[in-house]
Amino acid sequence: MVRARRLAACALACALAILVLATHGAAQGGFAREVVASGLDWPVSLAFLSQAAHGYPVGAIFYTERFTGDIRVLIGGQPRPLHVGNVPVETNGEQGLLGLALDPDFLSAPWIYAYHTYFNGTLGRDVNRVVRFWLGPQVPPGPPRMEVVLDGIPAASVHNGGIIGFAPDGTLFITTGDAANAANSQDNATLAGKVLRVNADGTIPASNPIPGSPIYSLGHRNVFGLAFHPVTGRPYISENGPSQTDEVNIVEPGRNYGWPLALGVANDPRFVDPILTYEAIIAPTGMAFYTGTNSSWRNSMFLGDWNRGILQKIDLGGTEFRQVIGTEQVDDIGSSGILDVEAGPDGTLYVSSPDTIYRFIGPRDGGTGGTTPSQTPVPTVVYIVVALLVAVSVFAAWTVLRSRRVPPS
Repeated sequence: MVRARRLAACALACALAILVLATHGAAQGGFAREVVASGLDWPVSLAFLSQAAHGYPVGAIFYTERFTGDIRVLIGGQPRPLHVGNVPVETNGEQGLLGLALDPDFLSAPWIYAYHTYFNGTLGRDVNRVVRFWLGPQVPPGPPRMEVVLDGIPAASVHNGGIIGFAPDGTLFITTGDAANAANSQDNATLAGKVLRVNADGTIPASNPIPGSPIYSLGHRNVFGLAFHPVTGRPYISENGPSQTDEVNIVEPGRNYGWPLALGVANDPRFVDPILTYEAIIAPTGMAFYTGTNSSWRNSMFLGDWNRGILQKIDLGGTEFRQVIGTEQVDDIGSSGILDVEAGPDGTLYVSSPDTIYRFIGPRDGGTGGTTPSQTPVPTVVYIVVALLVAVSVFAAWTVLRSRRVPPS
């Protein structure tokens, strides 16, 4: 009997060990990673409600689905289709439904903005545009109203750009790629290879560097990350290089960022040098600034990448946070790659991959830091193996004990 119990206990311990190893990793820098939702369909961009409005609760996560053209909302861990329906999408290469942003005054102006690639029948080719949907009451009732904010952004299967975001002053920034034509980036007659800036209704701000034009800066190859510093309000972008020199840049109005005439730090007065470059291609994607309760990390930048699936923390300092003073790898979600990084209204960071949205929770002020377990999705096969081990061990113990039981008299 003792032997049977020992065998059962050993088998059960092995099963539990496998389960623990399968469900826990090691997130660096004191962060704990947990799965918010899995089984998703390419959630390229995330946007959050900071207060309840128009039937949506605080913390509702809106996201785009690149291949379906659907805008969806995640409430309480369960996705459901958003009633705005979808937009038509072309999905060649890097195309699709990409960027997403909520109006900063969503309570009184409940618009949701999206960047997507569609086929323009008049032009006879694929084009990118930014549209917005009204999520407030409909009078008379009917499908949500859609308006075109900016059209005519050149599209291509590579270098298609597509990230949007509102600046602290309420203007909308739009990142584009060179649409597979490097010469576009230096040509102000096209919107390709630029960072663009428009008002919420698509009109051109009077303070733009080129009167009547949405172009804010030029000389970009393919921008796929955008975030605004919480202290200075300046836009920072991540930019994909060719075979080398991925970059992080601070965007300044009217300035030229060099592509294709210069890569990386050129020390050329005609161009703005990046604040950070990468020798090996990482394909940087989403970025966000941490605004949570850990004062040692507050205002640090967090950057994801596609090639490695690594989330890293970038510490900034110097005059107006223009200097990188350190970098640190926070976590590695694996080869699936990172699509977006956003700061949530709950003071945590959110990261999306092609099928999952994660939440990264940092320690509060006074926390011990160090290594914290991180929750990761558990493959179905692991559940099966664990269940079989537990079942076999329990059945074996029950059989032995039953065979040795004294029959009732």
